[in-house]
Amino acid sequence: MEKRLLDAVRAGVPLGDAAAMAGVHASTVYRWLERGEQEQQRLESGERARSGERMFREFRDRFMRARSEGKAQLVLLVRKAAQGGHVVRERTRTVRDAETGELVVQTERDFAQPDWRAAQFLLACVAPETFGRAAQARIELTAAGPGETAPVLAPPEQIGRLAARLADIRAQFAAEEQQGAVIDAEVVDTQEV
Repeated sequence: MEKRLLDAVRAGVPLGDAAAMAGVHASTVYRWLERGEQEQQRLESGERARSGERMFREFRDRFMRARSEGKAQLVLLVRKAAQGGHVVRERTRTVRDAETGELVVQTERDFAQPDWRAAQFLLACVAPETFGRAAQARIELTAAGPGETAPVLAPPEQIGRLAARLADIRAQFAAEEQQGAVIDAEVVDTQEV
């Protein structure tokens, strides 16, 4: 039962489903994990181990290790997709050489291209404050000459629309730009929420 549970957790299956696959209720697994955590805290605080709780601490350790191994495997897959270069298709055929008449085995391989979306996903997971969906960009519009800076905060999904609006505004003021009244725009990273 434990092996099936840990194998499922290692594969990334949510705990409730992993427990069902192993034939145990999810609340039972949560209870075992909690008992293991409590026993670990007792030991770390210098208290004596409780009789019969060692198995829950060891189960929790195996569970956490399986979860970490599963995460590491998934990160490696995402990195592999981001880097590209792995074989995605291989074709082998045997042909007769026109000059020698011998049979020759030819192998053709197609390789994956690097996928920036996988890299973006990994960055969003590793540094969500900078690259995640909750990160915001700050756009400042400043007129050339006297005037005030008016910062506008926008979530990432609105940046494209704001850029398009800025392009429209720049086009409307093309005549003014020719006269020296330049509109300047800059995207500045910010962690303000």
